[in-house]
Amino acid sequence: MFPRSGGATVYFAGDSGYSPQFAEIGEKCPGIDVGLIPIGAYEPRWFMTPAHMNPDEAVRAHVDVRARLSIGMHFGTFQLTDEPIDEPLEKLDEARAEHGVDPSAFRTLDFGETLVFPQETRREGD
Repeated sequence: MFPRSGGATVYFAGDSGYSPQFAEIGEKCPGIDVGLIPIGAYEPRWFMTPAHMNPDEAVRAHVDVRARLSIGMHFGTFQLTDEPIDEPLEKLDEARAEHGVDPSAFRTLDFGETLVFPQETRREGD
């Protein structure tokens, strides 16, 4: 089971390359309310693939872990890798559309923004 925060189960992906383990997590640990999934610092792929997901992989990870809501992280603060600093947000829009994920199900926060998880984010019975 994952740690619970305020009645919600939170999954933190950390620095992760995309792999089949995300589907295993979704199968073995059902009930993830909120996923914190990285969407940035991914270029060049030949070097970054094992450590950082691109936005398409991040959306696939969101689907695989079966999170009710995911928050994209690890992007936009400073130029860390080769992709343009604003590209992760643009590519996230494309990836959500391609995988049929509603923008409200995988979103990002503006700098300094706070998010209080609404009661409907939590699984029934919590």
